[in-house]
Formats: sequence, structure tokens, C-alpha cells
Amino acid sequence: MGILTQDFKYAVRVLLKSPGFAAVAVLVLALGIGANTAIFSVVNAVLLRPLPYQDPGRLVQVWHVPPAKSFPGMTEFSVSAANYLDWRDQNHVFDQLAIYTYATLNLSGKGQPESVTSAVVSPNFFSTLRVQPLFGRAIAPGEDQLGHANVVALSHAFWREHFGSDSGIVGHNVTLNQQSYAVVGVMPPRFEMPSSVQIWTPLAWTDAERAVRGEHHFSVIGRLKPGIDLKQAQAEMNAISSRLEQQYPADDKGWGAVVVPLREELVGSVRPALLVLLGAVAFVLLIACANVANLMLAKTLGRRKEIAIRSALGASRARIVQQVLSETVLLALTGGIFGLLIAQWGVRLISAFLADQLSLSPEIKLDVWVLGFTLAVSVATGVLAASPQLCV
Repeated sequence: MGILTQDFKYAVRVLLKSPGFAAVAVLVLALGIGANTAIFSVVNAVLLRPLPYQDPGRLVQVWHVPPAKSFPGMTEFSVSAANYLDWRDQNHVFDQLAIYTYATLNLSGKGQPESVTSAVVSPNFFSTLRVQPLFGRAIAPGEDQLGHANVVALSHAFWREHFGSDSGIVGHNVTLNQQSYAVVGVMPPRFEMPSSVQIWTPLAWTDAERAVRGEHHFSVIGRLKPGIDLKQAQAEMNAISSRLEQQYPADDKGWGAVVVPLREELVGSVRPALLVLLGAVAFVLLIACANVANLMLAKTLGRRKEIAIRSALGASRARIVQQVLSETVLLALTGGIFGLLIAQWGVRLISAFLADQLSLSPEIKLDVWVLGFTLAVSVATGVLAASPQLCV
């Protein structure tokens, strides 16, 4: 460790003698490492890290499969109210099935009126996801009945921006569509299901609305029972769809159902793009390594006299290699530090860009895994940039 410390101190002195060279090398590496760190932050949050729910592997999305003749090429379709109720009552594979849809409500009574994005949900929506409010409570059973549905749960961001993080907001009323709604709870930070929702209100149907099969406006999520896999769930939904087709041929003929893991549903459309982007920025980092390696090689060739003297004084090849490595790794680590600053800016930009397309965008952040990735990439970059010099 003493020798290594001595090598790094010497590397600092050498690089300070050539500040222009060091600045260019650090900038090139910072851009490459920063871009890789930013994209890895997205890949880590979206593809690698478990969903922020309890036992997320059992969460699924359930869709209608429309008749191929009427909707060619479509494999997922919104769900009707009556079919959801039949799915919920007839299945033996789900702990719970919950239903939701989007709605736009007008918030008034405090400043200028504004439009608010709401998710209208069945009372078991939050218990299906196993999400607990930050304080207060979630929408309760029975609050989906007409006359009892004027309650609202707030997202953490909406509560912070509109009510100044007032912890006493529970029990107060807000005016939505010129009706008074009682605030029952505030959901935890970074919880956005479905994407971009600001508030949640109960889904209250009339008896006539419960019987509708021909209008498809809703999305359904479910939690599989322990020991039930996706194949068993799909077989059950196929059987239920066949029964409903025979029972209600006018509305359900040709309509099936498909069970999709929730993670695949949330990230399936962006997965290929993210992997391509990760490969692209990795290629950019390789180009940065090649440029720095050329700079370091030219610098090393200018130090041949110094290296010859060190060899004549008894320095082994391994000792000289260690010194060269210490310089390039020091450059790469410095580039990694500045790369983190670039990555932080990049993560904010990417999160804002994906906010309307990806409900997991709030999970994109620089965590300990991303920091470990940056450290590993920095060291590997330093070694790679030094490789041409080691052959001299």
C-alpha cells in the first residue's frame, strides 16, 4: 500500500506538470463514463431492480384479447366492467384482481382552477400492490358505492406542491369537479401507479354500468396466489373466457384474455431501446479510451529517457507498469468523479423525458449499485487506456 500511495502521489505530480493534457483526458473520460453511468442508472431501475412493491414477481396485468378479424394485430385490449367482475368472481388463481382507469378532474377552491390527472380505482387497488400510505389510509372497501365515493388519496408530489407538505391534510376537503372530496391519505414518495397520476379516487358503478360488456375502458392488475405460475393463470383465464363467450355470444364472441407480468408490461416497450442505447454509450466509452490511450502513448514516448533511467537504476518492468497504470487509473477515477456530475444531470433529463411513458421513472437515481458500476468502469477504463503503453 505504501508503494501504491507513492505511485499515486508521483502520478499527481506528473499530471500537474501537464495540466492541458490532464484536463483534456479527464474531460473525454468524464463524458464517456458519465454517459454510461446515466444509461446504466436507467437500466438498473427499469430492468434490473425489483419493482417497488411487496413480492413483485406475483403481480400481473390482465388484458382482453380482441377478435382477430375486428382488431387485426392487436393482442392487448382494455377491459369491460362486466367481464372484469366475472373474472374477479370466477377465478381461482388470483389473490386479488383490481381495476382502474384514468380520469381528468378539475381542482378548484384554492388559487386558479387546474386539471388534475386522476386514477379511478377499485378499493382493493392498493392492497393488490401491497402499498401502504405515507400517512392516513388508502381507499377503503365500501367507498366504491354511490354516495360514499367522494374521497381522495393524494400522490406525494401533488401533496407537496399543492398543500406544502401539510401533515394535517387528512380529513380536509378538496373541490374536484365542483364536488367536495375528503382527503383520506397521502401515498409514499415515488409511488406512481398508473404513470403520471396525481390523485386516486374510488371507482363507483351504477347497476347498469356493472352490466356493460361491449365498452372497454379499464385496465386490470392482479396478484397471483402463492404457488401459481403464469401458465396456470393463463389457462384459468382461457377457461373463463370460453365460458363467457358461450354465455354472452353477442358481446364476448372471439374475446379472450392474456396475463402479462407487470414488469414486462411496464418496461416491455422501452427494453430494446434501452439495451441499444447502453450498447451505444459503451461504444462511446471505448472511443474515449482509445483517444486517451493515444494521448498517453504519445506522452509515454516522450518520457522514454526517464523510463530508461528508472530501468538502469533497477526498476523492474512490473514496477514501471504499475507506475503507468497508476497514472491512467488516476485519470480515469478523476474522470469518473466528474462523470457522476454529468450522470446526475443526465438522469434528471432522462427521468423527465420518460415520465409520461414509464411509471418507473421516479425510481431512476444514482444509488449504491450505480456508484459501484461507475467505480468499476473507471478502473477498467484506466487499465484499458494504459494497455498500449504496456506494450511499448
